[in-house]
Amino acid sequence: MAASDSCEHLIEQTLKEIPPGFYGILKTDQLKAKLKTENPLLVDVREPTEFLRGHLPNAVNIPLRSLGDHLDDIPRDRSVILYCSTGYRTGLGVMALHLWGYDNVQGYLPSYQGWLRDNQP
Repeated sequence: MAASDSCEHLIEQTLKEIPPGFYGILKTDQLKAKLKTENPLLVDVREPTEFLRGHLPNAVNIPLRSLGDHLDDIPRDRSVILYCSTGYRTGLGVMALHLWGYDNVQGYLPSYQGWLRDNQP
């Protein structure tokens, strides 16, 4: 078995062992339930101009480009949920925070567009 095949197999095996929902929240009703029961910090990683045009209720704005500068503002002892416009920056932010040692972070993958599509305020 070539080294690249071995690495690919290891990655696939690791991904299969990640519990469903570990990295992301796939549905708006799941997000709403978490907001009601867990009181997470909801972080909008879009740019400030996007945030000002509309955002999820009670969200704080920490743009992805400055996430590393705000690690002191992101708790390690409370659930944290990131979102952006379409999910791309969400994924990058979740991955970055996990690399920085946060194990309490998920992304709302439908993001702001999904929130609007589901007719939420």
